[in-house]
Amino acid sequence: MSAEKKNLINRGRHRLEEVLPLETPYCLFIDPCSLCNFKCRFCAMQASEEPLPFKKQLMPMELYKKIIDDISGFPDKLKMLRLAAHGEPLLHPQLPEMIRYAKEKGVTEFVEIVTNGSLLKPELNQALVESGLDCIRISIEALDAEGYREITGARVDFDELLANIGDFYRRSVLAGNSCEVYVKTVDATANTKEREAAFYSLFENISHKMWIDHIIPIWAGWDDLSNRFELQQIGVHGQALREIKVCPFPLYSLVITPDGIATVCCSDWKRKLVIGDLNRQSLKEVWDGDVLKKFWIDMLSGNRARYEMCAACTYPTYNSTDNIDAYAEDILKRMECAQAVRP
Repeated sequence: MSAEKKNLINRGRHRLEEVLPLETPYCLFIDPCSLCNFKCRFCAMQASEEPLPFKKQLMPMELYKKIIDDISGFPDKLKMLRLAAHGEPLLHPQLPEMIRYAKEKGVTEFVEIVTNGSLLKPELNQALVESGLDCIRISIEALDAEGYREITGARVDFDELLANIGDFYRRSVLAGNSCEVYVKTVDATANTKEREAAFYSLFENISHKMWIDHIIPIWAGWDDLSNRFELQQIGVHGQALREIKVCPFPLYSLVITPDGIATVCCSDWKRKLVIGDLNRQSLKEVWDGDVLKKFWIDMLSGNRARYEMCAACTYPTYNSTDNIDAYAEDILKRMECAQAVRP
């Protein structure tokens, strides 16, 4: 069966202006590993020469289980748990166990990973399918070994990559399409009609969905991206750009680094927006805490520029599905009422 040419935007999403503030975050991004076997030219975390104020590492399993257990402190399940952020999750040897633990605990409706796919092998594929994983997003960086070397700095056997993705897809189909295989690339890779057609031809029979995104300036404070690629004035999924003043992402999601630090955004690669430490706090304490609430109030009050990363960030303009600018005052009032009735 041929894959759909479709991105993964949830068309049935709630209107944020009607549900904020949330007692339970909709999404949690837990980064199992901040290391990566690629050094992609468009990735600030792996390709920037800037010194980082933390050590890249694997998340300890004990810390991971503590965070998953913390989710049960919320009144509702998460809508989505993504085991990925700034590194390659398949580098974590306990990734299938991580997925299984979250599914068995029943704390989320959906679990997905985002991977470059280069480490997929039949044995790992089977373990991931059996873990209960709902979706694997595979980022294709080039259409041949030479292109991979140029973009990622790594040697990749492209035929083997295709074979392993195909193996994963077939195992998912045999399991009743238990895990959706979503394959995507970017316009810098599929930069001609011929290459676009080649991408779709290569993956149409080994994925459920496939899509070509546009490279966008996601990394606040990293100007090298625009020097390395010709960026189009268009959104990540091809949508028209629109100015977004109130960034919606921190109002419904959190990012947890491999060492347990909580930050408000996956674009915060320099950790300028830290709001908590899951080694010392519960997830609910961070979500309900004064640091995050102050950030929300500043964002909704038009004080986004107080935060260095937010002031330099264009991610909402290029990637946000939601626009709550016109409802900021109403959300602030509801937030004040919610705070007033808290014990």
